[in-house]
Amino acid sequence: MTGEQIRDSLRAVPFKPFRLHLADQRIVEVFHPDFAMVSPSRRMVAVFPRDNPEVCRRIDVHLIVSIEDIEDQPSASQAA
Repeated sequence: MTGEQIRDSLRAVPFKPFRLHLADQRIVEVFHPDFAMVSPSRRMVAVFPRDNPEVCRRIDVHLIVSIEDIEDQPSASQAA
């Protein structure tokens, strides 16, 4: 992955929430473009988790192996 690819995902219109899959098997979710940014050098990504926006996860872009869109979850009425 490159920083430019991640930046493109953050700037997509309309924005689609996505998951970053890391080399160590961790997954980091980005639900809104305001909660993530790519550094000017394109080497680091900062993500603020939805459940704890006071915490910043800094991720080296070289550790990101893939991006996956988070599919819309069906509502309870649609699932039944």
